[in-house]
Amino acid sequence: MDNEKFQDLMLEHFGKVLNELTGMKTELTEVKQDVAGIKAELTEVKQDVTGLKESQTRMETDLVVLRQSQVRMEQDFGRKLDILFYDWRETQKQFNEEVKSEIKILGTKVEALQMESSKHDREIKDLYLVNLAKGKSKD
Repeated sequence: MDNEKFQDLMLEHFGKVLNELTGMKTELTEVKQDVAGIKAELTEVKQDVTGLKESQTRMETDLVVLRQSQVRMEQDFGRKLDILFYDWRETQKQFNEEVKSEIKILGTKVEALQMESSKHDREIKDLYLVNLAKGKSKD
């Protein structure tokens, strides 16, 4: 092979290698763009995950506050219920005492009225007997 043919052959091979390198360079540029896109999307995903973590932290804090509030309300409700029950019981006791007192007073009055009624019954009976005796004596 002579020198000129060798040079042509080498130029042809260099041309092919150059074309392949250019193609690889183009593909490498595309890969770089794809990687840059993936990085951008990964950054978005990281931001979303960070946002979710912050949201979860806020929700956990809110849940703790809510549970504390619930416990406080339950304790407060229990205390108020105890107070109401105690107050009702005391009011009922006082009412019962007043009723007992009134019943005693009424019992005393009924007794007095019964004695008065018995006295009147005797007086009526005595008058009746006197009138009956007068009526028999006139006959």
